Amino acid sequence: MEIILDTSRHCIETASKKEYERLVQQYFKSGPLEKEKNLMEQGIEALAYLLKHADFPDLRNRYHAMGHSETASVLVIPRNLKDMHIRLDQDIVHPAWKKI
Repeated sequence: MEIILDTSRHCIETASKKEYERLVQQYFKSGPLEKEKNLMEQGIEALAYLLKHADFPDLRNRYHAMGHSETASVLVIPRNLKDMHIRLDQDIVHPAWKKI
């Protein structure tokens, strides 16, 4: 699964929060099909995990050090959430996870 994060005006953390909020609102609107609801649930779960466990200061520093100016980043979500990563053009950034 992949989620597009709008990083044109926001850092990765804020873009993730905004996408999380958008998915939650969309989930509770009437009408989504069961298949769509399942995809939304997976996205919500993955974004909640990212927001809770990712070391965002480290992620922001690495993102800016790479010199990217993309308007969107792609959050790639495999079955094991600890293996999720962010794709920026040809570069891949694996979040450092906080010790909780």
